[in-house]
Amino acid sequence: MAPAPRFSPAEQERLILCAAITTIEQSSLLDFSMSKLAKLAGLSMGSVYKFVQCKEDVLIALAAKMYQERQRIFKQVLALPLTTPQRIMANSLLDFSKVQMYNFDDQLESMVNNRAMMKRCSPRWLEQMIACGKVCEAIFYGFLQSAADSGELISGDRDIEEISFGTWALAVGYFQTVRLHQSWQNEMSDEENLPALAPDNVHIRTMQRLINTYDWQQSLTNEDILKTCQCLIDEGLR
Repeated sequence: MAPAPRFSPAEQERLILCAAITTIEQSSLLDFSMSKLAKLAGLSMGSVYKFVQCKEDVLIALAAKMYQERQRIFKQVLALPLTTPQRIMANSLLDFSKVQMYNFDDQLESMVNNRAMMKRCSPRWLEQMIACGKVCEAIFYGFLQSAADSGELISGDRDIEEISFGTWALAVGYFQTVRLHQSWQNEMSDEENLPALAPDNVHIRTMQRLINTYDWQQSLTNEDILKTCQCLIDEGLR
């Protein structure tokens, strides 16, 4: 009779991903070794390859876990005792050093959202990562639908898709652009995150203008932004 396995499948997966984090922190997202990962996890290469077939699988699996954690933060922000415009703005005012899962979150996100990476990874992990993104999208749509149903968003259902797409695109575009320019100018090390944005930062001012183009019961004022900052501080998110 074959001996019982030392670890359950769930435990093996946890060991592999924890070892992957350590291995990447000791090298980089590009240079980590699968053999070192297996050694740190205390598993054979065969056991590792049951869960991840290549480096791309490892990165996509870590990204899926990262996005699951972001779902939790997203829900926490959208549940804050603020108006809907304030809560939309709150996502741009977070201190990402307080909500990151890994010290390489930014670099990981840039790598996994790449068509070549997605083509090389296993369907299982890619599906998990994509599902996490769809959950966040559904949460935000539901959040805006509640504002429309309550009358807080005066235009009702009509503007939900625009608000969702516009605010997401502005936030993603801003942070990716800033990180790219900082990389060009060598202003950040690989382990640094952008600081929390000041209430008068250009992105915050632009987001405020975008939000206020829609019909809310209460538009987003400068005082609202300061209130949102304080609320995030109280929650340990800024």
